[in-house]
Amino acid sequence: MKMIYEKVTVDEQASFRCLEWIDKDFDCPHHFHPEVEITHIIASSGERLVGDQFDTYTPGDLAMFGPLLPHRYKNWKCKKSHSRVVQFRIDALGGDFFNLAECRSIRQLIQDASRGLQFSDPVRKEGSRVMTRLFKAPVGPQRLSRLIELLDVLSSDTQREQMASHDFMTSEHVEQDKRLERILSYIDAHWQDTIRLAEIAKVACLHPQSLSRYFRKRLGRTFQEYVIELRLSRAARELLESKRTVSDIAFSCGFNNLANFNRLFLARYEISPRDYRSK
Repeated sequence: MKMIYEKVTVDEQASFRCLEWIDKDFDCPHHFHPEVEITHIIASSGERLVGDQFDTYTPGDLAMFGPLLPHRYKNWKCKKSHSRVVQFRIDALGGDFFNLAECRSIRQLIQDASRGLQFSDPVRKEGSRVMTRLFKAPVGPQRLSRLIELLDVLSSDTQREQMASHDFMTSEHVEQDKRLERILSYIDAHWQDTIRLAEIAKVACLHPQSLSRYFRKRLGRTFQEYVIELRLSRAARELLESKRTVSDIAFSCGFNNLANFNRLFLARYEISPRDYRSK
């Protein structure tokens, strides 16, 4: 899972980018860019990594990412994936636009997005409606006004939640962080196997104790916690997409004890695996 720098290009007639993605898969690589991004998932479910926060997403999800915040989407097997993405530089509307008194709440919104944002249900639904109107608007003043309207709606959410931890550091030199790339790529390739800390330490060229500190600093959790979260996410996908038994899924996803799997799954999703499948 290589982290890449994304160079965002916009239409010569526009100051910001609107991208609509309709395909069988929505597999967005681990990347970052200097633009603010707002992503609306219309159809697709999967797992997402934002900074050091690993979670899942479902249709209707609306998230916002600040400049240079690493993020990745990886969808599960879906018949259709449909998403809309808006990207803009902070100075796209002029260097001082967001410093205007009328934009005080939007300026705070963009600052909060440095760790990624997810929104309360009412604001998420209203934001999705505004985003639909934005994409229907022609390039020009009407589309620009829809962007400002969208930001105004999102900035009104007093219940919005930041995604990455407070300790997560968005380094301007993240492009050079090859070590994290190697670690996450190795885990992605071997998540079903027994992965020992010593193995990852060799991949990272670190002493096991140093790796533990590095992993917690970069992703805000222990190596073992990250692996468990990844396995639970893959198990959740299998529960929805296959007819295999819960025990078969648990063991194939790296859990050697069914009772332990049920306990961990309940703790993460607040629902049992069987109820999750039938919901």
